Amino acid sequence: MITGIVLALIQAMTWSSTTIFLRTLSTRLDPFLVNGLRAAIGMLVIIPLVFITGGLPDYQRLTALNLLFLTASIVLGGVVGDTLYITSLKTLGVSRAFPITNSYPIFTVISSMLLLGEQITATTVAGMALVLLGVYLVARPRGHVQTAPLDTIPPQQLLRGVIMALITAALWGLSSTLVALGLQGINAIVANSVRVPVVVLLSLAMAARRGQLGAVRHLDRGMLRCLLLSGLLGWGISGSLYVTAVQLAGPSKTAIVGCTAPLFAVPLSMIFLKERPGRYVAIGTVLSVLGVVLVIV
Repeated sequence: MITGIVLALIQAMTWSSTTIFLRTLSTRLDPFLVNGLRAAIGMLVIIPLVFITGGLPDYQRLTALNLLFLTASIVLGGVVGDTLYITSLKTLGVSRAFPITNSYPIFTVISSMLLLGEQITATTVAGMALVLLGVYLVARPRGHVQTAPLDTIPPQQLLRGVIMALITAALWGLSSTLVALGLQGINAIVANSVRVPVVVLLSLAMAARRGQLGAVRHLDRGMLRCLLLSGLLGWGISGSLYVTAVQLAGPSKTAIVGCTAPLFAVPLSMIFLKERPGRYVAIGTVLSVLGVVLVIV
């Protein structure tokens, strides 16, 4: 289990590093196109890993249930969930949508208890609470944020935004549990090699429907470099670490530890974006570290 926790921490660190590149890409390219191209690039890491880990024979062990769970996990979490997340951000703003959607480990714990029969201890629950609180303090908006007061948002729009954010968290949590079900009896990297092509096909299909595929012809060296690094680090390395951590530590612990990604984004933002963290970042970091310790225990 300890190995799985360590891999989940490395996965969080690796995933957080992609935000530097995604910030640049998101302002210049369609998000579906970015996601599809990144996932395709990630296969450059995943395919060699299948050979290195001796996973080729596991393709023969893939059952219809394996394929169903793995495909459902990526469709629900990576396609539907992410789309609802973007919509909830537009409706509620980051300061409101973030704490709601980042509660997804709670839904992971619930779905793991119901579908996998996982035994969740009191220390794990306490650790999850500390991690969620710590991550919120780290990632909370700093300075002046353009967020409309609650009384200026129409009640129906506010309710719709909250519901979308909650569904997002539920789908992300359920996705982690479905990954665990899909991993049963097979190599984790093989499972990832099944999930990522689904992202490529669906994302590029959506980009084509939106008339954005032509933007590929106008990619400059800077965008190509960002796509390459975010694809290799994100879908390639981080995605492979994620499924392996789920297999070794279980979906609940992986989700709790994995949501500490903002903690690793802080030093990166200091180095590359020249940001200076305040006292809330320090407090949040301490709380999250304590929470991870409880999860391990």
